[in-house]
Amino acid sequence: MKIAVIMAIAIVTVLTTLSFAESKSEYWDNGKIRITDKYNSEGEVTGKTYYDHDGDKERQEKYNDRGKKVSLAYFNKQGKLKTGIDGWAGMQWKYSDGKMIGEGYYGSDGKLQEYKKYNEEGDLIDKKYFGGVDPVPSEEYEPIPDLAGENIEYYDKEGNKEGSTGLTYDDPFFPYMFSLDEWSLEDQILERE
Repeated sequence: MKIAVIMAIAIVTVLTTLSFAESKSEYWDNGKIRITDKYNSEGEVTGKTYYDHDGDKERQEKYNDRGKKVSLAYFNKQGKLKTGIDGWAGMQWKYSDGKMIGEGYYGSDGKLQEYKKYNEEGDLIDKKYFGGVDPVPSEEYEPIPDLAGENIEYYDKEGNKEGSTGLTYDDPFFPYMFSLDEWSLEDQILERE
């Protein structure tokens, strides 16, 4: 009987260690949370949440198992997505073998507005706009697409495709909606403390 109880305690301890990430917080002088870092069981950072002086969440970042930032979101006082100083409310990044192969930009409504794809050398090879967002002229080749569904492809002197720019409402390389569900319940609990 004693052995069964000891084994049960050991199993619960191991499962608890494996299933819960640790977090470490820094605080403002007023006692409100300033920054919370989340760590996996190996001690690597998996997320960071930044709070304003009143304790309201302002920005949240997630990292993959290689330490690369995979998601970033800005929040207003009501906890909803808000547009940051860089013009986006949320951003996501994709990687292959440690190299960034894509970045997606989301509006305060959570909808994908733009994404960029890169080749293995880091060259921009595709850029798409969604839902009526206007292209940024300084980042484009000429001419700029003006109709949804229009795609302009670019070729080098030898006729090799360099990349393309298009306006579209479908075929996203990133999810069409920025998912706040990926932020864990643990974050919501920390915010209430």
